[in-house]
Amino acid sequence: MNSKFDDLVRSMDPRTLEELKRSVVAELGGRRDESAIQIEQIHPKMSADAREEAAREIARVLRGESLDA
Repeated sequence: MNSKFDDLVRSMDPRTLEELKRSVVAELGGRRDESAIQIEQIHPKMSADAREEAAREIARVLRGESLDA
């Protein structure tokens, strides 16, 4: 990590650090939700390639990986 960021985090009191942690978790969760495939997007007339892509996306989300992972 960036040393300035490391120094900033180390200087935080426990309450502020916990707030930062909650904010980061909420942000990551929101980003994951935005990029996640929606069940309405899956239907029987999908091509085999589209079904495979949907399956990969579902697996990625279940593993908790971000879109750019």
